Amino acid sequence: MVPRVRITAMNAAPVRISGDYVLYWMIAARRATSNFGLQRAVEHAVALRKPLLVFEALQVDHKWASARFHQFVIDGMRDNAAAFQAANVRYYPYLERSRGESNGLLAALAARAAVVVTDEFPCFILPRLVTAAAAVVDVALEAVDSNGVLPLRATTQVYPTAYAFRRVLQKELPSHLQN
Repeated sequence: MVPRVRITAMNAAPVRISGDYVLYWMIAARRATSNFGLQRAVEHAVALRKPLLVFEALQVDHKWASARFHQFVIDGMRDNAAAFQAANVRYYPYLERSRGESNGLLAALAARAAVVVTDEFPCFILPRLVTAAAAVVDVALEAVDSNGVLPLRATTQVYPTAYAFRRVLQKELPSHLQN
């Protein structure tokens, strides 16, 4: 099971038992293994007895868009397509062809979902994107931390030095290694 410390409810909407599937909106942990967000979506799918739909999109134009970045994501989408096909998981990779073409796509997919699970990533444009999505979707949206061995919420403060953080890391890390 995904540790509770890694899961954040992004809205107060309920799980929709009548939904057609569990939607995993893959935005940061763009991988089919070692991914707590994907695992959380699988947990929901098993508990609700619903199929899993993995949705991974790439917008054509954003502040940091570049051919190199896009090629990296597209190559990963090819790998994910093969991995999900082998696992018999529905996978919907979406490449936007023109700016704004994908507007409303997540909301449309969420309208038929029992629950939406996505990745928590504390930088880039992703926190704003997830917050905006949480306000639009009418079903439970969870963000899951797959950023590292130590969960983001395992500590309650910012440490001014690496030395201070290492002391906390040495204390906290053993309890998270098994996960």
